[in-house]
Amino acid sequence: MAQDANTIVVTGTAIPVERVQIGNTLTVIEGETIEARHTAYLQDILREVPGVAVSQGGSFGSLTQVRIRGAEANHVLVLIDGIEVAPVGSGEFDFSTLLADNIERVEILRGPQSGLYGSNALAGVINVITRGGDGPAFDAAAEYGSYDSLFGRAGMTVGDRDTFVSAAAIYRKTDGFSSAAIGTEPDGDRNLTLYWRGGVKLADTARVEASLRFVDKATDTDGFDFTGGPQQGLAIDDDSYSDTRNWSGGVALTLEPIDRWENVLSAAYSGDESTGGFGTIDSFGSEGGRLTLSARSSFGIDTPSFAGAVHNVTIFAEHEEESFRNTFPSDPSQVARQERSLLGIGAEYRLDLFRNLFLRAAIRHDDNEAFGDATTYSVAGSWVLGSTRLHASYGTGVTNPTFFEQFGFVPGTFVGNPDLVPERAKGFDLGVEQRLFDDRVLIDLTYFNSTLENEIVDQFPSIGNDLGESTREGVELSARIDLGPVSIGGSYTHLDAEDADGSPEALRPKNQASFDVNGTFGPAKRGHFSASLIYNGERLDNDFRNYFTNGFVAEKTALDAYTLVRIAAGYRISDKLELFGRLENALDADYEEVLSYGTAGRAIYAGLKFVLP
Repeated sequence: MAQDANTIVVTGTAIPVERVQIGNTLTVIEGETIEARHTAYLQDILREVPGVAVSQGGSFGSLTQVRIRGAEANHVLVLIDGIEVAPVGSGEFDFSTLLADNIERVEILRGPQSGLYGSNALAGVINVITRGGDGPAFDAAAEYGSYDSLFGRAGMTVGDRDTFVSAAAIYRKTDGFSSAAIGTEPDGDRNLTLYWRGGVKLADTARVEASLRFVDKATDTDGFDFTGGPQQGLAIDDDSYSDTRNWSGGVALTLEPIDRWENVLSAAYSGDESTGGFGTIDSFGSEGGRLTLSARSSFGIDTPSFAGAVHNVTIFAEHEEESFRNTFPSDPSQVARQERSLLGIGAEYRLDLFRNLFLRAAIRHDDNEAFGDATTYSVAGSWVLGSTRLHASYGTGVTNPTFFEQFGFVPGTFVGNPDLVPERAKGFDLGVEQRLFDDRVLIDLTYFNSTLENEIVDQFPSIGNDLGESTREGVELSARIDLGPVSIGGSYTHLDAEDADGSPEALRPKNQASFDVNGTFGPAKRGHFSASLIYNGERLDNDFRNYFTNGFVAEKTALDAYTLVRIAAGYRISDKLELFGRLENALDADYEEVLSYGTAGRAIYAGLKFVLP
């Protein structure tokens, strides 16, 4: 993971800046790191990021939630090439849809960020940037491994960074394993993902970029027993399934009529369709879409006589149109298609002093058509004192009610609540980053604290806002040592996350840690290797086994801690051909991420990659 202070990042401010200027806590995962892991899904690399918790409910392709600093999964804004990609129905991105291939960089911003990004950035932002430019190039890869898993990829780029077209097709199919821990029938997954990106330099002062992404995914799942019988509250073997199709695309025009005055006009659309069933019977289906139109203008000036100050001011506006409908089941009481709109306006001011003090403030107001308006803000600072950097931030965040929460499913089954108000959070972090031995060692220690209000909670058969406050606080520690051909890294997170009633939140491990070693070997460094260890401490999960005998209340049951070890390696047989492989869950750990749902045992995969030129 990147540790270069001069790395240009695009998350955390309105315009790209060097990472050292970001006062918020930010982790950057470069494409080289992702390639070295040879992992199938991005979620497995996110497990190494401090403050990030991942939980997968079953076999490959099953719902995978990512939480930041103890918040809910729908409190994390997920962007792919700058486009919000969470389905509008749930407001939560399923990371099982995101294969790790074709990713150039991932930036993970932690803490409330709605002052700049609006709704769903209540706990942080995960920004995925796909490959593009640097052609001409062609690459292809194929892999086979455990669970009868097959992977293939082909990608091509024509042009350079100024004017280019890049396209990639990725396919993964696996027989998987039983999603139900007590089951024996394997649950497979198929994922086809297509990418396209292009850019054209119209003139020295104008540029157009566009992107498209399409995912077609079919997943076998298992059901959940809620009959009150002997398997009540457990995942059970059956022929359940979930089919999803997601697409997103956008176009942006950048104009810079004079130096340091940049204007960006953009339009983006993301849509989703899903169908599924419990057993072989079609049980649910939905479709939704989000159209986003935005404009941003940034202007920078210098006042060198005043502490060498550099000023940057950005104003922005964003209009969203969202629509959603349940397509199945067909029922006379079914709520028809729903639509809602949002208009957000805001501004950001950045001030750089003495070339080592970087301050930032942002404010945003969202005018919501369907529920209460929201005004959010954030401030951050980064102070570089030689090899030491102090960083701090404070911000507020909101997450809007989802369409499911507002309008229900079938009114006679799950009743929505049109009077819901957005969830709100406020939080801060304080940290110190230390570089040692000519920047070969980087250590960062950060304390964070946040409070959530108006949490939307299930009050079956309806839903409402909780009047209490949920709290989260903890410490994040990360370190990396660069030893030339070998680099060593690690992270540790301690988290205390409590519900409004003072009880621990579900699926939030109090302690998490990771350790990784990466390096090269052989003549001309033709070989590379990567080994990582992931530790997830004990955590609670909601337990429905006694739901019908204890007053219709879910208990909380502790899940044991577990440790996963992954090993990957590759060797370039020639300048154009590479042999690679990986071993997952090398110690064959037996564990649960979600109560009563299965996990993969030891697995081995191998493949070939062809690159031209």
